[in-house]
This record gives sequence, structure tokens and C-alpha cells, in this order.
Amino acid sequence: MTRRSPPSTRIAAYQTGMSLISVLVAIVIFGLGMLSIASLYGLAVPAQTANQEPLDTAALGNQFWAILQANPQVVSQIGANTTATYTSASSSAPPALQPWLANIYNTPSMRLPGATVKVTTGPGADGNPCDVSNVNAPLCGVKLTFAWNGNRTQGYQYQVGF
Repeated sequence: MTRRSPPSTRIAAYQTGMSLISVLVAIVIFGLGMLSIASLYGLAVPAQTANQEPLDTAALGNQFWAILQANPQVVSQIGANTTATYTSASSSAPPALQPWLANIYNTPSMRLPGATVKVTTGPGADGNPCDVSNVNAPLCGVKLTFAWNGNRTQGYQYQVGF
């Protein structure tokens, strides 16, 4: 007579663990997921860097506005209806702007690649022409423009003496 094992013993022998194939399939699926996440990281880093530069110009624009408020004679030193362009921490800039320009061109964390800073004086928002006859209290509109990387620009408009 043949001896048969009970049905519960036969089922338990087939369900003792995961097979090698199921483990390999799980590793492949996990690996593909990690590769897709790694590829997204490569796209996110340049986007973050590209967004940082306009944020830097906003901070620099606020610093420029603080300089204009503290030293309105800077506008008179630049001149009425004039555009002054700076490509380095130039000694030709008004003395009040020189530390600010040095911060732009010499501080690695604030450096804009290939930056050009342009300050333009002109009529105010009310349309009146720029008046620098009173050196300590000029009445002008001032436009600050940053250009970097050859094709990126950011501009800011200010009113002095109104």
C-alpha cells in the first residue's frame, strides 16, 4: 500500500518562499524606478540654477534702490538722460555705486555670468524731463537693466525725487 501525505503537507512544500525569478523581477523594477528618478534630477538642477540668477538680480535691484534713496546725488553724477554701462567694478562709476558693482562682479555667490549693468536716467513716470539742476535732490526716472549670458535681461524702474 502506498502511503500518501496529508493534503496540508503537500501545499506547504510548494509555498516555502519567493523564487529567484520573482526576486530578480523585483530588483529590475526597483532599478528602473531609481533610473527614472536620477534622470529627473539631471533636469531639475539646471532649472534651479536658471531661476537663481533672476532672484539675484532682484536682490541687487533692491540694493541699488537703497543706494539711490541714501545718495540721490548718484543720479546727478550719472547725468540727465544718460545711459551708463558697467561691465566690471569700474572706477568710472559714481563712488556710491562702486562697492555695489564690486559685489556684483567680485563676489562668487552674486556673480552673473557675463553680466552688464546699465543705468539709464530719463523722464519720470509723470512725463517730466529728468532734472538734475539740484544735485542733492534730482527729479528723474531711473531704469536699471541687468544683462547676462548674452540673452537674459532683467529691468527695474525707479523714481527719484518725486
